[in-house]
Parts: sequence; structure tokens; C-alpha cells
Amino acid sequence: MVYWDEQGNTVEISKADQLWLDDGYFKTQQAHLPPDAPRAALSYRVSTKGQVDHNDIPMQKIKCRKFAQQQGWRVVMEKAEKGISGSKVSASKRDVIQELRQEAGNGSFDILLVYMFDRLGRIESETPFVLEWFVQHGIQMWSVHEGQQRIESHGDKLMNYIRFWQAAGESEKTSIRTRDRIRQIVSSGHFAGGFVPYGYRAVDKGRVNKRDQPVKDLEIDPEEAAWVREVFEKVANEGASGYAMARMLNDRGLCTRQGARFQSVNIRRMIRHEGYTGYLITKAARSEFIQELQIVDEKLFARANEVIDCRSKKLAQEKNIAAKTNNPTLLAGIVVCAHCGAKMSAFLHTDRYKLADGTIREKVQAKYNCYQRGQKLRACDGQSLYLAERVDAVVLEVVHDIFRRIQQEPYDRSIEQKLRQENGERERQKQAAEKKIKAAQYKQKRYEDEVIRCLDGQSRFSEEMLARLIAEAETEVRQAKEEYAELLRNDTTRATIQQIRSYYDEFLGWANEFDLATIPRKRAILGQLIEKVEVGKGYKVTVHLRMSYAQFLGIEGNGEIQVRKDVCA
Repeated sequence: MVYWDEQGNTVEISKADQLWLDDGYFKTQQAHLPPDAPRAALSYRVSTKGQVDHNDIPMQKIKCRKFAQQQGWRVVMEKAEKGISGSKVSASKRDVIQELRQEAGNGSFDILLVYMFDRLGRIESETPFVLEWFVQHGIQMWSVHEGQQRIESHGDKLMNYIRFWQAAGESEKTSIRTRDRIRQIVSSGHFAGGFVPYGYRAVDKGRVNKRDQPVKDLEIDPEEAAWVREVFEKVANEGASGYAMARMLNDRGLCTRQGARFQSVNIRRMIRHEGYTGYLITKAARSEFIQELQIVDEKLFARANEVIDCRSKKLAQEKNIAAKTNNPTLLAGIVVCAHCGAKMSAFLHTDRYKLADGTIREKVQAKYNCYQRGQKLRACDGQSLYLAERVDAVVLEVVHDIFRRIQQEPYDRSIEQKLRQENGERERQKQAAEKKIKAAQYKQKRYEDEVIRCLDGQSRFSEEMLARLIAEAETEVRQAKEEYAELLRNDTTRATIQQIRSYYDEFLGWANEFDLATIPRKRAILGQLIEKVEVGKGYKVTVHLRMSYAQFLGIEGNGEIQVRKDVCA
């Protein structure tokens, strides 16, 4: 049987030592100890994923069990930490250390045994005091390799600190060596291990590491790579959203590396991953270009990221202050007085009522306040206060109607089809214009070449005729280029398709999340969808949608889109 030691080297374990991994055998050995034998707790830890995968816990377990048996200690508990870094994770966040502290406080054991003291941790400013804490609570601290650590004098404390200071230094050196090795592997164009991006697979190509152990390299997974390219093309050329792309992959029955459904964040990470352009990239290194690993070209990658950047900037600019407020209302920041046009503030107002028996009752309600009217700063014949609950209910009804339309009426591809047909005709016109430019340029060059022959007396054209023909050819070239430029200026089909898709995906995303969203998130959505909400006497509420969304929904108007609802006071 083979396991890995602390340095990552393979170790052959004898059959005699393997017996110590058997709980039944170990209990049999322990049964020979006297009833009053000291009680010991054994603690094991491995820090890296590689150690977890190779499972070098058994090496520590064999050594600790044998040592405890030789010392005549009765093992009352064993704790193991897998994949926990002793130099990065504080003891306060390590469950095993906290459990051992609790058990020590309860008097459950007398001795804590570890393989080496750095299994307790490698943080020089913390771990020495973890060990000291156990000693101060009457627990003997032992390690298989270093024996007992006593804290009886100032010298003992100093040696305790020095030990963990050295362990921290060794950990730092190991990290540096690991980073350098990864940098060397990646710079050489080889996969250094870890997460395999979507679109690739790790395969054995016969490469071995310095310990002569087989390691894997990346290659393109044709099926996954086709999906990755499709995502990039739809984002870059059609402006598709991350939500739409995640839904597309989920509808096809695909899942992430972790077996979960795709989310928009997965798509965003995919678009941001420059490795798809043919590079191996880590935090510390970047390989040269590797043609065999290129899934998308750099131009497509740049266009897709530009779309993501533009959308992020646009959303950031359009976010209303309503998204930042902690007020429980939905329309803070976008609600205005229909009478004076001033923005209304939202706040919690306390109403007091006097009952028939003289008792005073108070009721706290959210309200929208026309500050200009209340302070008489502006001529306003409206109300000062409006119950937020009533106003919000009207707006929510309007918004739900809009979202139902989006959810119940699938994406109308007839508009896109018509635009694509127009785009096809425009492409044919552009091709014809390009041919016309080339023909005119060829004619111009032919006449210009004839000038030399004319000067030598070998041309059938006179100088005057050639000058006139060259001038005419230059005019043809100029006119053909102007015609082509006009076609390019009028080619808005792709942008229109992107806009339609973008609005549809955005609407559908809002519709699907709105009811379950938090109040701040609902405010943010409403702040992007609605330009303003006017409230007047008698709770006359008018919702003005932002012009771009109103046009997408087919609501007539020139940006002043109104959906009016009347609510009785």
C-alpha cells in the first residue's frame, strides 16, 4: 500500500503498519492498557488539495496510534482536518481546534498528540498561544517527532515561539517554491493542474513530473468548445445577456463542472476568461500563444467583453438613488408630485387617533411627502402626504401586467426575421458596391499604366484622351466609395437586433426574479424601468416608463408613456 508523506513523496507502507489503520486491531491493542491509563486525543491535518486527494492522513494516523500505544496512552478521540491551511486559516475558524478546546475544557482528555507541532498551525503570531492555551488548561502537548512541549519557564515560551516562527518560514518558502514551479510549468505551455475551464478536458499525454508521476494536459473538448463559441458569438454579435445564455445552456440539459445549473455569473466568468483565446493563464504566469487551445479569436473575445463592459456601465449610470435607500417603500427617488412636479420624499409617518374612550392610538405608516407643498416653498394645490402602500400597489399592478406580457408572449422572432431579410438585401448591395469600387480602381490603374506607354510613343491613346479617361475613372471610384459608405452608415440592423434581444432578455430576467426579489432589488428594477411616477389628488397615479422600454413594448408616445390608474382616497 502506497501513501504520500509531508514532502509529497510516495511511501510504501508495510503490512504490519497497515494493521494500525484497522480500528478493530487498534482497539484490541488498546484493551491491554490499564483502566487508569492517561487519556489521549489525536489530531491530524493536511493542508493542500493534493494531500487530500492522495490521503496522507493514514501516515499520520499510523505514527500517532503507534506512539500512543508505546507510551501507554488510551486514545479517547481522533480528529482530522482535510484541506485546511495552517498558515492561512486562523485557529478561531478551524472547527477541529475549537472542538478540542471545548473537550479539553470539559476534561475529556489529558494529552493532545499530533504528528508534528505544525499540524496545530503555522501562524507565528497565533499558534504558539494555541499550544500554550492547552498547557495552561492541564493538557500535555506531544508530537511524534518533537516529543513533549513544556511551558514552565521563559525559555520554554521562547522555544515554543521559535518553533512556530520557523514553521511559518518553511510554509512561506514552500509557497514561493510552489508559485515558481507553477510559473515555470505554465510558461512552458503545460497545464499546472486545478480547475479545468469549460470547453477543455484534462488528458494524459504521457508527460510526467519530477517524481516520475503522470500528469495531465489540456485539450479542447469539441462539443463543449462549440457551446463556448456560440455563447461568445451571441454575446458579441447579438448582445445576448448572461441570463439568456445561462437559460439556453440549461434548456439543452447542460450543467457546470460542479453539476449545477448555469447562472449569469458563470457566463460572465466565461466571457472574461482570456484563456479561450489560446493561452494558459494563472495569477503568476501566462504562456505563449498555443494554437491547439484557441476556442475563440481575440477579435471575438474583445467584442464580447466590450458588450459586457458597455452593459455594466449603462446599468451603473441608470441606477437610481432608489436602489440605495433603506426606506421600505418601492418608489423612493422616482415618485413626483403631479401638481408641482417636485420630487417627493419617502419616510415613516406616525398617525395618532383618538378613540371614543379618549385613548390615543398610534400607527406608523410609510408615506410619500411633497416637501415643496408641506413647506410652502412652491405653489402646489396637491396633497402633502400620500400613503406609500396605495401608490406602490398601483405601480406594482402596472409592472406585473408588463411582466405577464413578457412571460406569456414568447420572443417575437418575426421582427428579427424581417430585419435579417433587410440585412441580407443590404449585404448584397454592399457586395455590389465593393465590386463597383474594384472595377473602377482597376480601370483607373489601367489608364495610369498606359501613361508610360504614351510617353514612349507606344500607346494608341493620346495624352489628352488618357487625362480625360483617368479623371472619369477617379470620379467613378469616388462615387462608388461614397455609395458604399452610405450603405455602411444606414446599416443599423445588427444594432436593432441587439437592442431587441437585450430588452427582451432584460425584461424576462426582471419578470422571473421580481416577485421573489428583496425590497432593495425591486427598487433597483423599478428605477431602471420607470422614468417617474406622478401622484396627484385622489391618488391619481401616472406611470411614465423609460422611452426605450416603452417603445419595445409597443406603447405609443414620444417618451412620455403614461399608464393611468385611479385609486379612491
